[in-house]
Amino acid sequence: MRPTALIRKMLQLEGLEKQTAQQLQKVKKQLRENGISIQERDERALDIRIQYRWKNRIHEAIYMRAMLDAELKSITRRLGEEEK
Repeated sequence: MRPTALIRKMLQLEGLEKQTAQQLQKVKKQLRENGISIQERDERALDIRIQYRWKNRIHEAIYMRAMLDAELKSITRRLGEEEK
C-alpha cells in the first residue's frame, strides 16, 4: 500500500474513533439520565451478560456476540457510506 493511502486510512480511522467516542459519551449520558447503571458485565465466548439497575430493580440482559458483530459491521458500513 502506498504511503498516502496508509495516511488516508489513518485519518479516516482517527475520525471514526472521534465519532465513536462522542457517541459513547451520549449513550452513557442517556443511561445516567434514565437512571440505568451497569452492575455487572460478564463477557463469555458466545455472549455478553449484563446485570443492570433500573427503577430500583436489578435486571439482566444477554447479548449474542454474533448479533453484536453483525450490527457493528452494518453501522461501520453506513458510516463509510455517509463519508462518500
